[in-house]
Amino acid sequence: MPEKDIKKRLLHTLAAAESRERELLELCDDVPPNDSTTWTARDHVAHLAHWRRYATRVLIAVKACVTPPSADDVDGVNAEVYSANRERLAAEVKEDAVASYTELVEAIQTCSEADLLARRADRDMEVWEVVPPNGHLHLGEHLGFWYESHGDSEAAERAQLWTRDIHLAAFSAPRSQGFGEYNLGCYYARSGRAEAALVHIKRSFELHPGLKEWARKDKDLDRIRDDPGVQAILG
Repeated sequence: MPEKDIKKRLLHTLAAAESRERELLELCDDVPPNDSTTWTARDHVAHLAHWRRYATRVLIAVKACVTPPSADDVDGVNAEVYSANRERLAAEVKEDAVASYTELVEAIQTCSEADLLARRADRDMEVWEVVPPNGHLHLGEHLGFWYESHGDSEAAERAQLWTRDIHLAAFSAPRSQGFGEYNLGCYYARSGRAEAALVHIKRSFELHPGLKEWARKDKDLDRIRDDPGVQAILG
């Protein structure tokens, strides 16, 4: 069953994400990191803005009946984005982040419900499904990275739970809810918490069986992949 009022649901999650992202915006400054591999708040914000713009470009391309931009080489793109934004001023990055939300909202507004619910020719998904993983789901993941890197695992977990709750409240179709549960399971997996991860990954497979194939190759599960319970549900 397709989602109803999908435009309204997407705009709601983006508004919630933009509000929550202020946590990172307030931490943006021009102080260099302690080492060259440490991500600053500025790096996280620039990264998130790039992927929101990717979602915007996909919506515009699909509506114009042209081939959407590719995101197959995620690691390569991420490295390029990180390098390109490393020396930018915090004020510029923050302004760009705000603009990226405006652009994505405008792209959604220009689409009809039928546009958003249409199947993509290049991927096994509906057009609107490009927004959550580049919107609130992505933000929650990076809030988790930020807090974990600063030794606050409780804040990291709260951010993940917030993300899951926003997602489940906004999207009611089983397939959609499966993504919300899977995303939370991945957080626990990255933290090495196999038992907690299994609860949500199992639930995600019940809601969206197609996620199992993705899970078999998902790097987020690598830390717990040898756990007997994980092997059982993936086998």
